[in-house]
Amino acid sequence: MKTNLVLCLFMGLFITAISARETTKLKFKTYSGYFVSNQFEPDAPTSFVALDNQKQFDQVFGVAFVIGDKSPRLAPGALETELVLSAIRRGKAFCTYKVSSVTEEGGVLRLRYQTTSKKSDSASFSCPLIVSIPKGKYHAVEFHENDKLIKRLPIGKK
Repeated sequence: MKTNLVLCLFMGLFITAISARETTKLKFKTYSGYFVSNQFEPDAPTSFVALDNQKQFDQVFGVAFVIGDKSPRLAPGALETELVLSAIRRGKAFCTYKVSSVTEEGGVLRLRYQTTSKKSDSASFSCPLIVSIPKGKYHAVEFHENDKLIKRLPIGKK
């Protein structure tokens, strides 16, 4: 009888601890008008990064200048307060992204997005999803593409 009571109390505390972990929905912004550097993982079919300073960002992306382009781009100095998350697909298909949500639970970021692709017979593409969120005490980011966990990336450790 005492064993059952102790077990019930333990289970109650365990369930309370789990439910106390709150999932926080984070504000995010998406950006375009950037190309992926051909020096950054050129042979990888996919890449995933979390960038927290301008030097890191510039090693991965460059600004694509097109006449009349009004693509949303990061403001100067944005990486002082923002963290950039990016998924990059390469290959003979042009990929578009639509972000569903960015959440945080227990220091783990979850970036959820949907993709659509249009195949090409001849052209190769490097298609980035670029999202910024407020910096915080995060230790990992999970990339969920089309409702499937694709990559878990440790972050925040220097």
